[in-house]
Amino acid sequence: MDQLSRFRSAWISLLSRRRSRELSDTTHRLIREADAGALQRAGLVRMVVAGLLLLTVIAVTGGIEVTNPVAVRQIWIAELTLTLFGALGWCGAWLASKRIAVDRLPMITAVLDALLILGNLAYTHWGLGIPGNLFAAFPAAWVVPITIAAAAIHYQPRLQAFVALIYVVGLSLLAYGGGSLTPAQRQQDLSEISGLFSEQANMVRIAMVLSLAMILILVARQSRVLLERAVRETTLRLNLTRYLPRELAPILTEESFASLRQGRRTRITVLFVDIRASTSFGETMDPAQLAVFITSFRRRVLRAASRHGGVIDKFTGDGALILFGVPGAQDGDAGRALACGRTMLELIQRWNAKRRFDPPVRVGIGIHSGEVFCGVVGDESRLEFTVVGETVNIASRIEQATKNAGCDMLASREAVQEAGEDALWTEIAHEPLPGVTRTMVLMRPAQ
Repeated sequence: MDQLSRFRSAWISLLSRRRSRELSDTTHRLIREADAGALQRAGLVRMVVAGLLLLTVIAVTGGIEVTNPVAVRQIWIAELTLTLFGALGWCGAWLASKRIAVDRLPMITAVLDALLILGNLAYTHWGLGIPGNLFAAFPAAWVVPITIAAAAIHYQPRLQAFVALIYVVGLSLLAYGGGSLTPAQRQQDLSEISGLFSEQANMVRIAMVLSLAMILILVARQSRVLLERAVRETTLRLNLTRYLPRELAPILTEESFASLRQGRRTRITVLFVDIRASTSFGETMDPAQLAVFITSFRRRVLRAASRHGGVIDKFTGDGALILFGVPGAQDGDAGRALACGRTMLELIQRWNAKRRFDPPVRVGIGIHSGEVFCGVVGDESRLEFTVVGETVNIASRIEQATKNAGCDMLASREAVQEAGEDALWTEIAHEPLPGVTRTMVLMRPAQ
């Protein structure tokens, strides 16, 4: 039994550790955006590198007469490889811009890069008869570090390891697949390809070093931009948690926060809840007990709001204002608000049965649907998220009307009709709502 307990404990610990490594929605979104941008930049890098090297090859070979057949074929195959390399970059950038096969593109392009470069070296070895252990003398081999650096743009360690493995295996087969050469044979072969060490060939190598430096600069810049953005959004959310409802802060981006900062009109459903006769509880409890009482009440409000997707705008002492439809309206906002009210009454009823309050705790709940102004107001020293408008005032008055209606929950006809629950509610007679000029039809849950 002890061993079984230890095994169960270790398994739970392992699962919790794995869950802790799961990415949040915001982090996943940032990485997805970075991946799409990286694919486009990687394609652009391939096009620029291919163009730079192709122009360099043309420039250094255009002013000299090449008569060696091996050199002629080497130049031709190099130009073809660079052209295909650039075309591959264009295709990758186009597919990334259309969000086509984004998850598979890094692997596909890396494999095609390796086929082009290793194919060039293989042609040099088997097609031209040059020993494979001299591969380092050919400019094509210098493209290998460039493509490995290009893979780093994607920030995928597994991809980086896979690319490195391809080149290690491929170059090993070239270098050691044809047997070893004697010093005399090696000297003879080097004399036949002495043109590869000319000023023109070295100019191509210098252009490759420049290309490698450009890619590494891009990788470093991309890392910096991504880091700055992540820090900026994290700082933004930390600041937002000071004055935004806790349900909103984790999902807001800079763009959505800017929209709230400007403010907008939107249709939402508002739920007010308040403890009845809270003054009597305050008079009969000492401060410590009262703090526990209010905390327990708020915990139940939070539970009901979370269960039905409500956003708690604020707690007001012994009450709360809950919004449905923020930050964006959704189908069924009114229905979720009514369900939240019912859940809240059930939680309060079970709370009374558990704690045996005397008198029992009672709440009033008022629900109304309509248009409000929703946004972040104030200056930088004191920002506040707020919803204002007649809809909020009416919901507050409906909550107060529960006192005289002898009912714990009332809703406007607008909210009930919007939720499609006409058959579950009954219209009641009531006094005009204070401060509300238009006639309001209030409804209570049908018995």
